[in-house]
Amino acid sequence: MSEQALTTPRWTGKFETFAITFGIAFAILYTLCVSWNWPAFTYHPAVNKLDLGWHPGRSGEGPPMHWYGWLVVSAAGAFALSWIATMISRQWVQRATAFCCIVAVSWPIFFAMSVFIANRTSFDAEFLKSIWISAIPASAGAAAVSWFVPSQWVQRLWPGWLLIIPIGAFLLLGNSLKQLFLR
Repeated sequence: MSEQALTTPRWTGKFETFAITFGIAFAILYTLCVSWNWPAFTYHPAVNKLDLGWHPGRSGEGPPMHWYGWLVVSAAGAFALSWIATMISRQWVQRATAFCCIVAVSWPIFFAMSVFIANRTSFDAEFLKSIWISAIPASAGAAAVSWFVPSQWVQRLWPGWLLIIPIGAFLLLGNSLKQLFLR
């Protein structure tokens, strides 16, 4: 055994797996929760009231806050995924992370391309504007890339996803919320 293996606590590998997976999963889940408006609850601060799920503002109660609900859903989902990641082999976690991150990056690209094509066709291609249609090529491409890329590349890139994915997710989120700030 190497000296480093003797001095490094056994839990550091699991904690590293948990922390990296949590950081990546939280950014992706938070972006999805905000984009698709999936809060666990809605808080009405003017009247100090909580409603489960999404609820609109009521007359005389001020604007509702969905942010806390988005945080709870994102944190719970990221915690669950991170805990599962500590239970399976690191190689599979790295491959699954590569798959999910490639899907997260390529899905908006395929969606933008399908909307561009749908807007320029001379026939009815409205089905291309469905976000779920673009999930098919994004998932197929991500499966091919994550399966055929050498494991050394996936292993070297895995911690880097922790920086790349949250930046990309929050750029997408900022762009989607732009209309709220430019009124």
